[in-house]
Amino acid sequence: MFEDYDILLTPAAFGEAPLGTAAFAGVPMYQIWTTLHVPAVSLPLFKGPNGLPIGAQLLAKRHADRKLFACAQWVWDKL
Repeated sequence: MFEDYDILLTPAAFGEAPLGTAAFAGVPMYQIWTTLHVPAVSLPLFKGPNGLPIGAQLLAKRHADRKLFACAQWVWDKL
């Protein structure tokens, strides 16, 4: 995937943050990237119907952490 793209954009979880619970059901959304040892960063960019955050996750190829952080800063500034 990373031969053609520097950064990938994926959902950080299944919808908005859960209301009134500490449980997190978004493990499948990031587990694969952890297994592949690629850097990932999640940003709370949107709001759901209850006003709680909806996150976007940015991914980069292995050892491209600085590029990922620079892109995350750019996304944060733009959105």
